Amino acid sequence: MSQTFPPVRLAALDLDGTLLNHEGQVTPRTRAALQAASDRGVVIVPTTGRPLGNLPPVVAQLPGVRYAITSNGAAVWDLGSDPLGAVYSRYANAAERQTSEPTCLLRRLMPVETARAAFDLFMEYPGGMGVFWNGYSVKDQASVDFAAARWARLHSTEARQPILRDQSEWMSRHAHEVEKQCLFFAEQDQVPQALARFRAMPGVEVVQGSPENIEVTAAGVDKGEALLTLADRLGIPRAQTLAVGDSENDRAMLEKAGVAAVMANGMPQIKALADLVTTADCNHDGVAEVFETLGL
Repeated sequence: MSQTFPPVRLAALDLDGTLLNHEGQVTPRTRAALQAASDRGVVIVPTTGRPLGNLPPVVAQLPGVRYAITSNGAAVWDLGSDPLGAVYSRYANAAERQTSEPTCLLRRLMPVETARAAFDLFMEYPGGMGVFWNGYSVKDQASVDFAAARWARLHSTEARQPILRDQSEWMSRHAHEVEKQCLFFAEQDQVPQALARFRAMPGVEVVQGSPENIEVTAAGVDKGEALLTLADRLGIPRAQTLAVGDSENDRAMLEKAGVAAVMANGMPQIKALADLVTTADCNHDGVAEVFETLGL
């Protein structure tokens, strides 16, 4: 007997490894599936660890996109009638573009002393460090150079963001505004020890978007809580929400959504949470398969 699911009215989609293929693109079949769902009134919500300014333009221009969950749930945005302009408003060269100002519906910041303690611990490890605030990711030049090499290797889609002369000095003035902190480690064998140290730190939520990184937000902040907050605001019951993801930083939304779908390329422990696991991966229309299976 085939499994039946409740009608879906809101679909929260992780980006990297889920909605985006490994070239950072949305396939035509997936785009068509999103268009069909949007035409039926389904709210399409990009749900990502990235800040707003790093939401890829290809995602901002997808059918049905008006809202976005960013920074692992630390912020929920209403992008209005011009989602692309809202994303461009957080580019370093925003003055050169046509922009619009998004509305932040939810922002849950790290407590000041927690943000400082997490930053100090991150600074013990070499790599590419990003601090997320108000839709931006701020880095110093060394972190920008590290990230540029990584993005080129992974065909990533990061946007130009502000470059700091001194990240520590910036933190001394802006620790009260931090949504999230994220480090991509130069030496991946350091990650397990660092992960244990962060998990022992009070007042933080610790996840990984990939084996080489650690992402930290305030305790209780995750994609799942943000999803439920947005659904409640839109009058959509939890049972009629869908989450699609592939990795540990998707765990909370998969656990809390009405329907949980995991990509074929997902981590084994994440697949164990799923109501539905795709046969196709992110390079072969896995999200389209989910939408078609659910009749969206």
